Amino acid sequence: MALIYLASILIFSFISITIIGVQNTVLAVRDTFSADGAISSLIFGMNPSVDTVNVRSVQKFILSGDWALAVDKSKLVNFTSVFYTGPVNGANNHTHQLSNLRPTTENPILLSSDGSAQISGILNVATNGKSAWNDVNATITMSNERTISIKLDDKDSQNHFMNQPIYGIVRHLRTK
Repeated sequence: MALIYLASILIFSFISITIIGVQNTVLAVRDTFSADGAISSLIFGMNPSVDTVNVRSVQKFILSGDWALAVDKSKLVNFTSVFYTGPVNGANNHTHQLSNLRPTTENPILLSSDGSAQISGILNVATNGKSAWNDVNATITMSNERTISIKLDDKDSQNHFMNQPIYGIVRHLRTK
């Protein structure tokens, strides 16, 4: 009888610990947050179908600028990015502006307990302040409160970013 009583206490304790753990996990997921940071990326000037590249000889494009994101109650409020881009030799420098991101799914936008979030949608890309490509499929991924990846559909942006993500860092992450 004592063994059954001890087993019951252990099972009840396990259930209580499990429920407490689930509650903590639920509380750690945020539906309202904002973040901003810097774009600091390098794009290699190569055909997207190429698997290997000679890093010394391939043309390189520097991307440097800023981005900002705001989500309120799982809904996107704002995403913008403005960054400078040009070849490392300084020729043909220009700026890009990413704006008007519209999610393409009804899934709620949530910040996970490890500080990660992903948004799939369409946005507009401008070059030097003038519209270049509208309704570009994009995926924005923030990882571990530290980095951001902006993937723009290659076909929608006329291969301008050579099927390579734009990378950056998270400077500030604010949650409510």
